[in-house]
Amino acid sequence: MSVEIRVPEALWQSVLDLFAQHDPSVERVAYLDGFRVDETGYPGTSPDDRVYVAVTVVVPDAVLRPRNYAVPAEAVSAAGRHLRTGRMTRVAQVHSHGDDFVDHSPTDDERAYNQRTGAVSVVVPFHGRTRPGLAECGVHVRAEAGWRRVRFESVIRIIPSVLDLRSTKWVPTPEAAPSGGIFSRFRAWTKTAWTRRVRSRSS
Repeated sequence: MSVEIRVPEALWQSVLDLFAQHDPSVERVAYLDGFRVDETGYPGTSPDDRVYVAVTVVVPDAVLRPRNYAVPAEAVSAAGRHLRTGRMTRVAQVHSHGDDFVDHSPTDDERAYNQRTGAVSVVVPFHGRTRPGLAECGVHVRAEAGWRRVRFESVIRIIPSVLDLRSTKWVPTPEAAPSGGIFSRFRAWTKTAWTRRVRSRSS
């Protein structure tokens, strides 16, 4: 069985943007939610393969500390409430470390969002401050014997959020602001009325 998670470029940038909104000294955590893709019949695929597409970033109301974090039970429940109604699934966990260490600590192993075989956990270095790509992060997969770090490209595939294939692009030229609005007409009327008043006084 193999696991592949497809992550749009823009979604990963959203993770980094959200991590930047935390206190700079604490670890951060988020979840990637999405859908499982049925690729039955495609060449080179097996019925046991699991392919997911991440579409949503979920930031739980976690307790964040400098060297670890905790997601209380009620926060876990709130962060997963949309899954059933949206017919979605949780495809990965993302959390940060303060330095370049991107392996799982024993605490990371213990507090991972899921202990089922095939679960995926991503560790982001420097709390995301350097805006690393996923290739610069630690990617971990839950095996029967425990969590193990794997090559990024063996699990995660970055997909572009935009493909602009136009050979030429039309660029609009700046236009002057419209001059026929109500305010413009009122200002012109006021100016005319004032001019008439001044003339009537001087005559």
